[in-house]
Amino acid sequence: MRLSIVLTLISFIANAQTYKAIYIINFISNLDTKAVRTERALLIIKNNQNSSYASENTYKQDSILRLVNDGKLNKYDVMNDKYPKTDFKHFVQKNYIDKELQVSNLIFTDNYIYKQKNSLIWQLQTDTLTIQNYVCHKATTTCEGRNYIAWYTKEIPISDGPYKFWGLPGLIIKIYDTEKQYDFSLESFEKYTENPYFKPFQTKKKFDVSYEKFKSLNKEFIENPLKTLEDRGIKPMKPIKPTNEKKPNPIERY
Repeated sequence: MRLSIVLTLISFIANAQTYKAIYIINFISNLDTKAVRTERALLIIKNNQNSSYASENTYKQDSILRLVNDGKLNKYDVMNDKYPKTDFKHFVQKNYIDKELQVSNLIFTDNYIYKQKNSLIWQLQTDTLTIQNYVCHKATTTCEGRNYIAWYTKEIPISDGPYKFWGLPGLIIKIYDTEKQYDFSLESFEKYTENPYFKPFQTKKKFDVSYEKFKSLNKEFIENPLKTLEDRGIKPMKPIKPTNEKKPNPIERY
């Protein structure tokens, strides 16, 4: 990247701008088929103080639900085949000052909210690589049961990245686990002029829980979704395959 562009970018950041980083996620959600799926995700960075991250379709779902709740859209007009689908049921908010993140995560239709301190331990490497004209530096870490390799650039001095990844001396341009089952790659980075505030998952039930409690509940749902539904008095319209027949591969391993 040319020096003039770098200086302009640093100037923007110093002047407390809001930015949008779009990431492409290539992932394997089912170890039975091992099919690679693709989604886009948005990281909204405000004033270099905090950020919001979710899949693009999560943001779209949020916009649709807002219109429904405001009476601007009939809920029956939102057909299931047109409603945005996503494999990622989490919304991550990071506070750079407190070094804490808050995660809203759906389990079926309930929203579970938990907080975590930034506890990632990064090992900075000497390797460099040019990605999308950015000079990137290598780092490794372990996060929620997976080992990751990250490439970050000091040319964008924002200590953030997709999902729960942050704490490096620059924006993460690419990060993937060593088994290459989850791969995040920056597609674009630009100024953002829309409303940066989002409160997704407008569910009737919200629960503030510890991360340990959330893991227990989510693990049960992943392994036995039928039990979770039955506990709520819900009878599925379609048969649900037992977990041992479809081998789910969530990003977090419990």
